Amino acid sequence: MVAEALGAIVEEAGGRILVEPIEVDDPQAGEVQVRMVASGVCHSDLWARDNGNWGMPFPLLLGHEGAGIVERIGPGVEGLRIGDRVVLSWAVPCGTCRSCLRAEPRRCSHAWTQPPRLRRTRDGAPLSGVLACGTLATRTVVHAAMAIPLPDGIPLDKACLLGCGVSTGIGAAIQTAKVWPGSTVAVIGLGGIGLAAMQGARIAGAERLIAIDIAPTKLGWAATFGATDVVDASSVDPVQAVLDLTGGTGVDFAFEATGIPACVGQAVEMLAYAGTAVAIGVPPIPSEVVLPWGGSERGAYPRKASLLITDGGDPIPAEDFPQMADWYLDGRLNLDDMVTRTLGLDDLDEAFRAMLAGEVIRSVVRLDAERTRDGQ
Repeated sequence: MVAEALGAIVEEAGGRILVEPIEVDDPQAGEVQVRMVASGVCHSDLWARDNGNWGMPFPLLLGHEGAGIVERIGPGVEGLRIGDRVVLSWAVPCGTCRSCLRAEPRRCSHAWTQPPRLRRTRDGAPLSGVLACGTLATRTVVHAAMAIPLPDGIPLDKACLLGCGVSTGIGAAIQTAKVWPGSTVAVIGLGGIGLAAMQGARIAGAERLIAIDIAPTKLGWAATFGATDVVDASSVDPVQAVLDLTGGTGVDFAFEATGIPACVGQAVEMLAYAGTAVAIGVPPIPSEVVLPWGGSERGAYPRKASLLITDGGDPIPAEDFPQMADWYLDGRLNLDDMVTRTLGLDDLDEAFRAMLAGEVIRSVVRLDAERTRDGQ
């Protein structure tokens, strides 16, 4: 049985976004079909539009940060039922890569591909979803392990953020860096991922949270999510500002959440002795990082600094997403204020513009509003 849907399609690198009818085949063994309710608009969707879908072919179906309701289940699927509320995750441990075989699933290479169940209606062209998800559509088909059940009480238009931005930031703080209680933390870049990293550090018990950005609007958001100090990097040297705030010591943990290579070096330079810097942002192509190494008091060698690069916050979604949902329900995780705007599929160009302009933390596309357009 073929289901109809609407989806946000890009035909070639740098191409415009086309909202078109798509056809969705029944899920096969180990797969589920999900009626999407909401999807966050993430920088990685823009990156995929402009650079390609991480090895998957065009045309691509945008979206990888979505939540919805299980509509159909393929043979052999266990642990999911029709009607379950789920958030989709691209970062599910595959079980077969070198890291998984070493019993280190948080270091998995995430070698998933989109099940070949989606195609464009007008010409039958197969569609590959961004990061094997394709959540900016009214329906999608994914591997069942990528659909993580949610507890009652968390709205799907907030829960969708767990699928990428929030889990990446929180995971970077709790799983990658392992922020400890009483520590000092700096976050460079206060978009959705940076603010999530700040929330993760706060939940982990960090005592001081220094928020760094060049945009007044973003600096204004910081206190809502736990910042104790803010640094306007447009007017001061952020490294020196952090050193001044910490009495010359530096911070225990510094997170780069911009994708700007120079910010990685700044994160290292603002560390205390034996501190840890984590690079979270997706870098431009090509790019390189230049680090202070030796011959300087703030170099990596004399500071015994550690630099880590995280891949999506190193999650195990089946464990971490329900925990984050519980944090939302008990008030420790603020998802409500992470959603700045709610839009429709036809508004994606505006959502990308606002994201690049720094006007939003996250825009969320409500896909249930599109159901009247696809005849369902």
